[in-house]
Amino acid sequence: MRRIFLFIILIISQFALYAQNDRIIEDLIEDIAANSEQEVDFSTIYDDLNYYLENPLNLNTATRGQLRRLHFLNDLQIDDILNYRKKYGDFETIYELQLLPNFTDEDIRHLLPFVYVGKAQKSDTLLLKHAIEYGRQQLFLRTKFILQPQKGYNIPDSVLDENPNKAHYLGSPYKLYTRYKFQYRDRIQAGITAEKDAGEQFFRGAQKYGFDFYSAHIQLNNIWKFKRIVIGDYQLQFGEGLVLWTGISFGKSALVLNVKKKPQGIRKYSSTDENRFMRGAGFTIKYHNLEVSSFFSHHKVDGNISLIDTAEGENNVLQITSLQITGYHRTPSEIADKHSVSQTLWGGNITYRGSFYKLGLTAVSYNINADLIRIPKPYQIYQFQGRKNFNAGINYTFYIKKLILFGEAAISKNFGKAIISGIIAPLAPRVSSVILYRNYSQDYQAYFSNAFAEGTRTQNEQGVYWGMEILPYQRFKLSSYFDFYKFPWLRFRVNAPETYGTDYLLQLDYTPTRYISMYLRFKKEIKEQNIATEAFVKYPLNTEKWQLRYHITWNLDNGIILKNRIELTHYYKEHEKNEYGFMAYQDIRYKPSFIPITLYFRYAVFDAPYDARIYAYENDVLYAFSVPGYFYQGYRTYLMLKYDITRRLTLWARYAQTTYTDRDIISKGSLNEIDGNTKSEIKLQLRYKF
Repeated sequence: MRRIFLFIILIISQFALYAQNDRIIEDLIEDIAANSEQEVDFSTIYDDLNYYLENPLNLNTATRGQLRRLHFLNDLQIDDILNYRKKYGDFETIYELQLLPNFTDEDIRHLLPFVYVGKAQKSDTLLLKHAIEYGRQQLFLRTKFILQPQKGYNIPDSVLDENPNKAHYLGSPYKLYTRYKFQYRDRIQAGITAEKDAGEQFFRGAQKYGFDFYSAHIQLNNIWKFKRIVIGDYQLQFGEGLVLWTGISFGKSALVLNVKKKPQGIRKYSSTDENRFMRGAGFTIKYHNLEVSSFFSHHKVDGNISLIDTAEGENNVLQITSLQITGYHRTPSEIADKHSVSQTLWGGNITYRGSFYKLGLTAVSYNINADLIRIPKPYQIYQFQGRKNFNAGINYTFYIKKLILFGEAAISKNFGKAIISGIIAPLAPRVSSVILYRNYSQDYQAYFSNAFAEGTRTQNEQGVYWGMEILPYQRFKLSSYFDFYKFPWLRFRVNAPETYGTDYLLQLDYTPTRYISMYLRFKKEIKEQNIATEAFVKYPLNTEKWQLRYHITWNLDNGIILKNRIELTHYYKEHEKNEYGFMAYQDIRYKPSFIPITLYFRYAVFDAPYDARIYAYENDVLYAFSVPGYFYQGYRTYLMLKYDITRRLTLWARYAQTTYTDRDIISKGSLNEIDGNTKSEIKLQLRYKF
């Protein structure tokens, strides 16, 4: 009867639970997008969470590594689960989570769709016939295009005959994407991904083989002594990211305790970043408490190249001025950069897990096929140049009573050094805190690093981060962080050494019922940036930006979810600017009970200068991600339909439109220029399961 009762409760609340977990994913993605100048692929998050939605994790057998794949759990919460199980034995019911000190009622509701409580089962023997018979397969087909004509397309031949060097896109304005995915439980994963960006050719010109980018992988888990084997494209995540960390990486966010990395080691790659991944093979062998990983990668990446005259006057010495990461191959110059650099990487990791600690050693060597010689700018003089580099680091984690101590120290070939160290601790009942110290010398060079940092590189930065989470009363949660940092050397747009910055956030969450949740967030950042003077001398002065956001979500009984947000920003640059921004939106999600469709709608208004821009997550088709920056003046709306045509076939159709009220040309001066004040986008996707 207890199990029947629990089942009924879970079914009744299921729709609300999915909405609350969407909130966590949305917050993570918004925070990453707002602090990144690059387009980020969040497929890893969706892969992990979708897998556990379809294959819930048994709390009585879940390992630390499996719990880390639930990205919203912090280390104290993971420790709560493991320590409770160690002290009291198996969970008898899911409601025992209420006894864990670092879980609120809302945290438990977030967790419920991904876990269950059951008896431990013996791992089954992997049989090929079972994999073929019971493996799940999915095929995705997607297209995306802009309705309005853009300047870079459809240039008349007569114009190109007169000006052959005129910049233009060689391909069509359609973005195409396809992905095949195979998975047998958590034992076998395989897939192929192919993508063509808008403006790239398709089965002609430079793309005679169709798509501009192809990726494939096979991953085997828990095969004999091998914890993991990956062949094809993969990513690497070890330690705290000082030596090796490719793929998505979380930094500062409203999940203030989630600053310790959750490394996955070697794992398959199925995203569309065309440069920052590995291609080759890797494996991890596990023997008792010891894990040994080894990997090798060789593939071509994009780079700007030039030929240098030799003493004999011949242009036969190859030189690279920069490595490209956009993945765009739309124009003749971009095509010339495509796969112009050969990159080889090899290395390994050794990790030992004791009863209360974990120690790891990571080393990697990589080289390119020509000298990387950067344009001589003062802020770049400590960045890597040459052909070969080497990084090595030692990472540690200690679990001492309720404390978690962690960190990593690393070195590069030129003896540049980097260190990061932190402690996570419950200070009192319902009060938890984390302190993180980092010191990355200006000459530390690690191309594949991605550690906690304010800047985009793990280099030229020192700082202290302090985060705290307080549960003062039932249904309330107060989260805050303060980050103070210094840059010892010059940076882009900062023409002075020894500059400083601060960043802090305060957020109050209130969940009056399981159908209503809201939060109020204030965030402020102060850092130095160049100011131009009449004498054309640039020197840094303080800039300030603060953001105030109120967000509320309503889960109504009739299948309707409402989301409302209002956000204000203020940007101030000493002696120059004092700007204000505003954005508000209304979201409606409707899932009727009589037809297998879900409708998503948003209407947003905004008025914000570019420096005071506002980011907001938008619902999109599966494995596509939309986090636009709202700036200038106007309004934006989108409507998306998800329709489960059959049990196997699902259709997504999305229409988004932005209308600007303060300008008549969009993206002026670029190849994406639109003669008008409206930009409309259509996206279609089909998924077939078999």
